[in-house]
Amino acid sequence: MESLILFAQNGVEPASEISYLYWYIDACGPFFGPVFVLISIVFVTLAIMNWLAISRNAIAPPAMIEEFHEKWEAKEYQEAYEIAKNSDSALGKILAVGLVKMSDNVAAAEQAMNDATEEEVMILENRLGYLGTIATVSPLVGLLGTVWGMIDAFQVIARTGGVANASDLAGGISLALVTTQVALLIAILALVFFEAFKPRLAQLILELNVHMEDVLKRFKQN
Repeated sequence: MESLILFAQNGVEPASEISYLYWYIDACGPFFGPVFVLISIVFVTLAIMNWLAISRNAIAPPAMIEEFHEKWEAKEYQEAYEIAKNSDSALGKILAVGLVKMSDNVAAAEQAMNDATEEEVMILENRLGYLGTIATVSPLVGLLGTVWGMIDAFQVIARTGGVANASDLAGGISLALVTTQVALLIAILALVFFEAFKPRLAQLILELNVHMEDVLKRFKQN
């Protein structure tokens, strides 16, 4: 259905057309329309941010790891530190913190790397958790819109003494149904992205810990 035709009263021919999307926004009303637009923008932004953050190159890039190990085996420790420091990846930040603490002792470096790993993992998990929050909150906003719309419809019935026609009730019923549909659509998409990203994040966190343990062994050998 590409457009909705607005008919004038008393049998007059259709006067104008409005887009289906505009009708949806208008049916959501001045409150729920902007709320759903805002939720949609936040959802899309979070989906893109998580997609970019939950990748091997963003967490433990193979090229950086290989170059770091080459410099470390060659005992070029300053160059290895520069490689880790200049990397935007989670592992790069962890290695840089560990190398700074190596001037004290290996135990201090290990503790610093463990703390940095926990911080990076928390950031990744919290960012992903926001998608789950949208999947939870969106249906509640839709339920509020449903109740709101039904109250509007019953108020019309009460004002007309129970003789309201369909056009009088259309506004409240549209609000109730459209807010429910839009809210469920956003929630379903957010849940799909959340469930798709979650196992991927778990796998990359495991790889991150493996690489960190490997680096710690190299630290202790030197």
